[in-house]
Amino acid sequence: MKARILSTVGLWLGIILVLVIFKSFGGLVLLAAITALAQYELYNLLEIGGKARPLKVLGLVLGVCVILASYFLPVSGAMEAPAIALIILSLSLLSAPKIGQTFMPTLFGLAYLPFLLQFYGLMLAEWGSLFLPVWVIAVAKFSDVGGLLVGKKFGKNKLAPAISPGKTIEGAIGGVIASALVGIILSLAFKSLIPFDMPIFKTIFIGAAIGAIAIISDLLESQLKRWSGVKDSGNVIPGIGGAFDLIDSLVLCGPVAFLLFKYVY
Repeated sequence: MKARILSTVGLWLGIILVLVIFKSFGGLVLLAAITALAQYELYNLLEIGGKARPLKVLGLVLGVCVILASYFLPVSGAMEAPAIALIILSLSLLSAPKIGQTFMPTLFGLAYLPFLLQFYGLMLAEWGSLFLPVWVIAVAKFSDVGGLLVGKKFGKNKLAPAISPGKTIEGAIGGVIASALVGIILSLAFKSLIPFDMPIFKTIFIGAAIGAIAIISDLLESQLKRWSGVKDSGNVIPGIGGAFDLIDSLVLCGPVAFLLFKYVY
């Protein structure tokens, strides 16, 4: 637990420092780097869990391009980079026709991480606000914190025992409430940094929704690790594990938050 706390504090300080110095570009580079590392770990999980032989280098290069394009290309062309990446990946079938072993796992790694995480870059491009994706990340991460604290004290009923035995329904409720509260606190404390009005009731709804999605996103990664028979996706972060372990709860939150910001506010 001590190593986890120290790693978490160190990571947040490092991220804040990069964002203060390099602003949006620094955030984009961080997103691309963390996504690439997580994608690499996901490919390793697919190799361990089955007979998959993903085209790692090609998948990682295309993934980085998708992330960078989310910011540098117009938001109206958000599907252009993923479409081009799919075309390029499809060409690999000419030399590596084993669809089940190479193409499909490579495509899954590309679609599940870079494609979904690009929505954090799209937030930057759409609203020009670095605070907005940071708000989503903080709200999602406090779902973990709230779930851990409430679950330890009040948790009795298992949420998904076959996937993650430690998670409880009480902890999940606590995590959703924590996300909603953090969302409200941050929106009030940094109101000047938000590019649109965030009414309190809508913020409660969106914060709670992101908290719930964060739990589901975390469970999906746990399912992948259980299928592969490993405890952590990697060991680059003491007390946390790998990059995929670090961002597992954020994967589904990006697109959900983007849609909520666009159509609810």
